[in-house]
Amino acid sequence: MKNKEKEVLKKTIIRSLLLLTSIFSLIFGMLITIEGITSNKEVKEVVVNYESNGNIDYQINLKENDFYNIEDTNNKNIISKYIEDINLRFNYEFSSSKMLNSKLKYSLTLYLISEYTINNTKEEIWKQEYELIPEIEELKNNSSIVKISKDVTFNYDEYNEVAKKIRSESGVLTDSYIKVEFNINNDLNYLEKDATFNDEHTLIAKISLLENIASFEKINEFNNKEAMYNTIDKNTNYVLLLTGICLLIVSFLFLGTSLKMFLNTSAESKYIIAQNKILKRYGDVIAETSTKPDFKESNIIEITNFIDIVNIEDELRIPILFYENIKGKESWFIIINNDKVYRYILKIERKEKK
Repeated sequence: MKNKEKEVLKKTIIRSLLLLTSIFSLIFGMLITIEGITSNKEVKEVVVNYESNGNIDYQINLKENDFYNIEDTNNKNIISKYIEDINLRFNYEFSSSKMLNSKLKYSLTLYLISEYTINNTKEEIWKQEYELIPEIEELKNNSSIVKISKDVTFNYDEYNEVAKKIRSESGVLTDSYIKVEFNINNDLNYLEKDATFNDEHTLIAKISLLENIASFEKINEFNNKEAMYNTIDKNTNYVLLLTGICLLIVSFLFLGTSLKMFLNTSAESKYIIAQNKILKRYGDVIAETSTKPDFKESNIIEITNFIDIVNIEDELRIPILFYENIKGKESWFIIINNDKVYRYILKIERKEKK
């Protein structure tokens, strides 16, 4: 009996592995099929990696005074009456991973602006524009680096006096400041891929007027690392799709077969356990026979509960004969009394046949 249990256990392990293999194969087939279908999509490919930087440097030239060192020119706040003139330098640098053609346009404009505060909101009431550098275009071919630096120097008192005049003549307590804008427009072309893109920025320096303490502010300084992409259309991968479908069909067939084998093995295991339980518990009243009993001349009475046949044995005092009619599938437990045969049949219950 122990050999039977070992054999059933071995079958169970093997068929469980086959079932798991078929499930994994089915999942793999589904993934391949999905990949084949979804291959029809847009994919972004990096064409060029690039970096652009922009910053502002300033230098303040001072009048003779007893408060500041003439060489100390980088204070962000300084007493305005000691300022002689101001120098601003606007720097722009572009670098890329590929050789590009560049068409760079730039201009430098100074604005003198006066504002008035209404309901805690500053409203611009006057603005004067001074074109320091009109728009200039520079071409640079087959290069991965574009650099430019432009300087502007202006007298602080000159613009401060204009701001005072506006305040005096208008009779309005205005606030004024200087705004210097450096506009950059860099059109770039990557010939190898026939790809174009634009790098556009505005650097702004702001200096207060009409204040005892002049303040300096840098606006829109930048350091950007970006990439230009090319969109590629990927069509359905029919080879992958067909492979996935074939694998799905084979997996479904294999899954059905392995599932049936697994269920059969499970039923056989239950049968062996039930048989062993009967033989161990009632072994003293059971006699095993290898010869199939002949019932042709007998009246066969089918017993549906094994306990009932044990009760018959106890009453008649006739041993129960055990005969395995179908190995691993069906066992007979029999009591022969003259022309009567009492028989209990233990067999595999197959759920798939319901």
